[in-house]
Amino acid sequence: MPINPVAVLKVSTGMTSGYALAMFFAPGLAYKLFFKGGLAMPGKTEGLPDEAEKVHKTMLRWFGFALGFTQIQKAKLTNGCTENTKGALETDALSWMIAGLLHADALSKKTQPKDLCLMQMATMPVIGLACFLASRKA
Repeated sequence: MPINPVAVLKVSTGMTSGYALAMFFAPGLAYKLFFKGGLAMPGKTEGLPDEAEKVHKTMLRWFGFALGFTQIQKAKLTNGCTENTKGALETDALSWMIAGLLHADALSKKTQPKDLCLMQMATMPVIGLACFLASRKA
């Protein structure tokens, strides 16, 4: 099956945009999903408050803004993910790989739920690999 670089870039951008939207518009929910745990997957991170505190919500909103802004820039600089896709895919590949490594760090330090980290460590490199392979076809 041939790899479609535009489709892969749009999927990658959409997935990252999903994280951005959740963190920017629903930081309390994002806190429970990605840090405290127990909402979508079993297991909770010990030693964290059950509800996001003001500082958590502010940090997550800034993180959501940063993620979202990069996706807006990418969409603008690639004309809706249809031009200049090689560099955008290479950058996304690196981003997904590093994100997977960050979950390994969180798992080892027990700062995020174990099941979430394992799921992210399994899926993020696959998305990164898809971006890398698509960049070779762009």
